[in-house]
Amino acid sequence: MPTYGGDEVNALVIDVGSTWTRAGFAGEDLPKAYFPSHVGYIGKMRQFFVGDTESSVWRPDMEIGGPLEHGLVKDWDIYEKIWEHAFKSQLHVNPEEHPVMVNEAAWNTSELRSKLIELAFEKFQCPAFYVCKNPVLAAFGTGRHTGLVLDVGGEMASACAVYEGFCLTKTIQKQELAGELVSSQIMEKLKEDYQYEPTPLFDIKSKAPVDILHKPNVVRYNREGTTASYLQEMRQRAMLEFKETTCEVLERPFNAEYANNKPLKPFEFPDGFNISVGAMRFAMPEILFNPTQFIVKRPQRLEGANLVGIHDLAIKSAMASDVDLRPQLLNSVVLAGGSSLFPGLVDRLSLTLQQAIASSRIKMYCPSSNTERKVTAWLGGSVLASLGTFHQLWISRAEYDEHGASIVDKKCQ
Repeated sequence: MPTYGGDEVNALVIDVGSTWTRAGFAGEDLPKAYFPSHVGYIGKMRQFFVGDTESSVWRPDMEIGGPLEHGLVKDWDIYEKIWEHAFKSQLHVNPEEHPVMVNEAAWNTSELRSKLIELAFEKFQCPAFYVCKNPVLAAFGTGRHTGLVLDVGGEMASACAVYEGFCLTKTIQKQELAGELVSSQIMEKLKEDYQYEPTPLFDIKSKAPVDILHKPNVVRYNREGTTASYLQEMRQRAMLEFKETTCEVLERPFNAEYANNKPLKPFEFPDGFNISVGAMRFAMPEILFNPTQFIVKRPQRLEGANLVGIHDLAIKSAMASDVDLRPQLLNSVVLAGGSSLFPGLVDRLSLTLQQAIASSRIKMYCPSSNTERKVTAWLGGSVLASLGTFHQLWISRAEYDEHGASIVDKKCQ
C-alpha cells in the first residue's frame, strides 16, 4: 500500500470533542480548523447548520445538538456533518485522496468503532483510516509515550494511564465534571447572588449603559420560535467568555477571606449588566477540586453521582496501575483539555497531587501555550500520523474490503 505518512500524501487528523472540533493536516503545528461541535438543525429531516457562524445565527425552531454523550458518539448524523464540514468547508480537500486519523474516548466500544470505520470507507471513501484513543494522542502531543493523562474537557473529565503508546484500560477513571458544569454553576450563582440571567447577544436589539449591579436596560427582539436548546447553547457561550476573562484557581484550597483579598475583575455581559467579580471567580473553578462543596445546584442528571475532584481521578487511575509502574506514571502527568486552562490550575493540581502522594515525585507536562493545550490530542495525532514508521499501521481500503469493520479492533489497539 502507499506510504500515506510520507510527503506525497498528507494525512488528515480530526479531533471531535464534546465542545470543539479540530481538524488539519498531519505534520503541522496547529489545526487549520477549530469550530464548535454543537450544530444547529431544523425540522424532522434535519437541515443542518455547522460551524461557528452558521450554528450561532438565530433561526426560528432551530435546535442545537452535539454528536457526543459521555465521550461516545450518540448522534451519527451530526458526527457525519462535522466530518463533512471539516473536509469541504474548512480544509477544502477531497477525503477520497487523504488517509484520515480520528480520535476516540479510551472507553469507546467495539460497535461504535465499527461504525467509525464504515463512515470513513463507505461514506467518505477514504483510502486509509486509523482511530486512536484520546489519552495516547494527548501523551504524544506532549512528546511522551508513557504517562498518566488527565483530560479536563467540556463535558467529561477523565484519567487514564498510557504505557508505551497503549492505554491501560483498567486505569480509566471518568465523570461528568468539567467545563460545561462549571459554566452552568456560574449561571446558577449569578441567579442566586444577583437575581440575574444573561440575555444572549442574538436576543439584544439595543441596550443602554447601566451602573454596576443594576438591572440591564435592554430592548429585545421578538424571537418567537427560539428553542430551549438554542437559548441554552448561547448562554453557555456567554459563560465561556466570563470564565476565560475572570476565573482563576487559587494556589491553595479555597478560603473565602483569602479570595476576597484578591483583586476584583470587572466584567460586562452582552446585555450591559456589569459586575466586579471577587471571591466568586475563584469559587467556581473550585468545583473541579471539591465538587461536593462548591456545586451551587446539582443538575438532575448528576443526582446521586459520586463526584470527586480531578486530582482524585488522577490518583485513582494511578493506583489502578501496577505498583512498579506508578512512579513512572506520576513522574509524567499529562494535563490536557480546554477546561484545564484556568490560570493557576497546573500549579494547584501539582501541589494537591504531591501532598496526596508524598512518596512519589510528581511532574506535570502540558503545552506551554493555551492555544496548544486546547488542541493537545490533535497535536498528538499530527505527530503520530506524520511519522515515517506509521504507514504500516494505517488500515487500507483493501484490508477493509477483505476483513470488514472488525479489522479496526485488530489494528487500532
